[in-house]
Amino acid sequence: MQLYHMFMDSYGTCQQTSFFHVPEEGYLVHAKGSGQINQTLRCSLRFRTQVDKQLCVKFNSFRIDDCSVHFKVFQENQPVNFGRQPSEDCLYRHYGCQDSPQTMCSTDSYLTLQLHKERIDAQGYSLQLTVEPKAIQNEIIMSLWFIVGVIVAVVDVIVVLAVVIVICCRKDRHHGRVFKQKKNKPRSGGQGRLLEAGPEPSAPPLDPVLEMHQHIVTSYGQFPNEPPPPYEPKPEPV
Repeated sequence: MQLYHMFMDSYGTCQQTSFFHVPEEGYLVHAKGSGQINQTLRCSLRFRTQVDKQLCVKFNSFRIDDCSVHFKVFQENQPVNFGRQPSEDCLYRHYGCQDSPQTMCSTDSYLTLQLHKERIDAQGYSLQLTVEPKAIQNEIIMSLWFIVGVIVAVVDVIVVLAVVIVICCRKDRHHGRVFKQKKNKPRSGGQGRLLEAGPEPSAPPLDPVLEMHQHIVTSYGQFPNEPPPPYEPKPEPV
């Protein structure tokens, strides 16, 4: 794969007034302090790629010993004013001395790289990086899928715990059950009381004479003024 080389110390390259379209192969960008008089204090390179892609910067080597040198990454608002330097409001990344960046990617199809030197004769820096396009990953969809996955996992855990609790409760209830002896319910009414008290003993038979006398008293006791009929003994059976 052949890369296109660019130099941020070249005055002609830094005066570019349009976008550098990044091919699939990408760009290899160099910057090294040499102290030459044709350098600039600010060198801004603006890149773009296809609408459905983003730009990624891979720092192959990065060294800044002079803290007056800054390397900045911008995501500028469209349309871009090529006659002016990028606004600090669009600053996306800022690297300086003692930093060791690895790889970063834009959130859009546009990206601006800037080498800013506070002194024109600054030499304590050397960097090499690759700018290449990459398919944009829909972070919103990925986030939604992640949230849905978390919710499903939580629901599954709750269901499993509920099933375990129900099973344990049923087992405890079965082992702790006490079977009571079934009692016969007493029957209602007089029959029930009769069964509980038992049969009443029968009275002994009355003497025939006394029985007749009791009959007479019962029959004529309600008429006290009338004398009872004369007593007639019953003839004895032969």
